[in-house]
Amino acid sequence: MSSPSSLFHFSSEVLRKSCPLPKSMFSSSAIKASKIEPLSVFLKQRIKHLEYSEMEQLIEMIGRQLHHLEVNQNKGVSTFKIDDITVFHAADDAVYFAITNDDNIYDIDEENQMEIITPVSSTPKHNKAFHSPEYTEFISKKTIPYKIHFKSGYYSFGLLCLYCYVTRTPVATTADDFETLFEPIINTKIYWFLKQVLQEDPMTRRYICV
Repeated sequence: MSSPSSLFHFSSEVLRKSCPLPKSMFSSSAIKASKIEPLSVFLKQRIKHLEYSEMEQLIEMIGRQLHHLEVNQNKGVSTFKIDDITVFHAADDAVYFAITNDDNIYDIDEENQMEIITPVSSTPKHNKAFHSPEYTEFISKKTIPYKIHFKSGYYSFGLLCLYCYVTRTPVATTADDFETLFEPIINTKIYWFLKQVLQEDPMTRRYICV
């Protein structure tokens, strides 16, 4: 993850090609910004949660990146850790978000599955992980290779959004739990986004930007 520097260098072509940041921030093969920090650090600067406009930007930018990965590179994300996402501050004080870790990016096969060929690595305490039901099953089985639906990342990102905007306590595990958590944001655009990505069945999940 990038240190507080004005330049971010891509670790792979997958990340460079899918990066959703404005072209004006590109400098040769790097991203130039007034400040660069992990999402966990950015979140700690907020007393309770990200602002509504920040959440809209987060959802929109990660959605664009996932779309590019799926459509242009035939790749998906199996699961998210909070610092898989980096925050870029532009000179005009605009804030942008991008996936900057490709450890959990995999090819999507003809059956919309991704094959995981590496075991789950330990996660530092500050870099919270968010797992879909099917990824949790993968962890419990402890077998590789393992195939998982490419929309596993949708659910994982939905949990990450809950953590950033609704609650930083352990997240829900059932539909009823989710509805209880959703009460403060019911009928907002973010509410409807979360309802779509946090479907139990991967086939019914939809990533619709707010």
